[in-house]
Amino acid sequence: MKINSITTAAILWLFTAQTGFSQWSTVCATGNGFVTNFEVFNNELYATGFFTSLCGSPFNHLAKFDGTSWTAIGIGHPTAGHQLKAIDNELYFVAYQPALDSNWVYQWDGTGMNKVGEGVYLTTAVTGFSQTANLYGLLKYDGNIIACGEFDRVGTKTISGIMQWDGTEWSGLGSGLSGSLGGAPIMYPHDMCMFGTDLVVGGNFLQAGGITVNGIARWDGTQWQSLGDGFNGTVYGVCEFNGELYASGGFTMSGSTPLKNIAKWDGSAWVDPGFRMYYQNPGYYSFGHTLKAMNGKLYVSGGFDRVEMGTTIHQCQGIYVYDGTAVDTLSGGTAGKEIEGVALYNGELYAGGGMNNSNSFIAKYNSTVGLESQEKEQLTVRPNPSADGVFLLTADERINKIVVVNNVGQLIKTAEPGEKEYQLKLTESGLYHVMIHLGTTTVHQSVSVTK
Repeated sequence: MKINSITTAAILWLFTAQTGFSQWSTVCATGNGFVTNFEVFNNELYATGFFTSLCGSPFNHLAKFDGTSWTAIGIGHPTAGHQLKAIDNELYFVAYQPALDSNWVYQWDGTGMNKVGEGVYLTTAVTGFSQTANLYGLLKYDGNIIACGEFDRVGTKTISGIMQWDGTEWSGLGSGLSGSLGGAPIMYPHDMCMFGTDLVVGGNFLQAGGITVNGIARWDGTQWQSLGDGFNGTVYGVCEFNGELYASGGFTMSGSTPLKNIAKWDGSAWVDPGFRMYYQNPGYYSFGHTLKAMNGKLYVSGGFDRVEMGTTIHQCQGIYVYDGTAVDTLSGGTAGKEIEGVALYNGELYAGGGMNNSNSFIAKYNSTVGLESQEKEQLTVRPNPSADGVFLLTADERINKIVVVNNVGQLIKTAEPGEKEYQLKLTESGLYHVMIHLGTTTVHQSVSVTK
């Protein structure tokens, strides 16, 4: 998790306040630690992260929500949690271990967290945050529970980076993961998914099964295989969506192919999927963190304030949705926040994160029905970008109202055309966000003036 000081929070807040289009409502804005992960289990929303207090109540890195209030999960856990995972009607949990000591996979029994099998160790551990025996991900594959993390020993067995539980003991998957892409000397195997009958794992590791894979690899049940050239930076999320494999992270290249923190596997190489995300300020660390396929859509979250679809740039922070054709910015995302926890609960979208490791944020989106993904075809804006500041807006329905704000959140223009076509004129160079009220829908469009 990488958190930035985000000045664009004011921009998005002003836009929301002035136009009133936001469909986000805050569930919890008080808490002392980043929310890293959600999981729905037994009709409740479970959360974990860096917090020891949340929504005004003390919780030791774990809490659950019944739609009305938050309550404790037993006595919680002594260190920050990374992931909760429901597998075969049981809830499992993994956490960070910042000390020079062992770590475990845990199972919730309704009262407390019980250790599953032997502990994991890192012989090269250094007290701190990353180069210790951290555990990051859980998944069921081929009848076993798979766990990945920063370890090179399980009990007395040499097992590196990834292990499987058969109900009795932990064992390795070949020779496992090793090395690092650069920066801190950590493998950081961060996320896993199923792709067809294979297991895919992404992180910061250099090798899998002794072959160079550059941050992402697939296990076919017998051996490790590379996926093209891999990446030049850490992979945080992997997910199969509509039969295709996606990866997100802090990378900008796969081999010679330029990327912006998200990629799609075309069967032989990683390619730009047609959409991408980043911070407009190049001094901020841009990254895609969580990928989740839910209700026929791909949910993407992380650290960014711009989302591109083709050549169109949208102001969008922390989270958006892709339906296989177009992106939906979810009313501009979560202003001033980076997002890692994503879940659908009681028919609503929940997002969790914060501004940094010392505060908490949870919000829900009031409608999981896409805006831009369904409505984009009802409106065209040409040209975009525009060299003279003139844009022709053409819609299938009457354009009832137009609201334009600039890149610092100032209201620039409003209009009420009452026609299906309107010529929008902007005098200054820059990026603008335009909200267009049609007969029955509202479309959000970013436009750029390049005088």
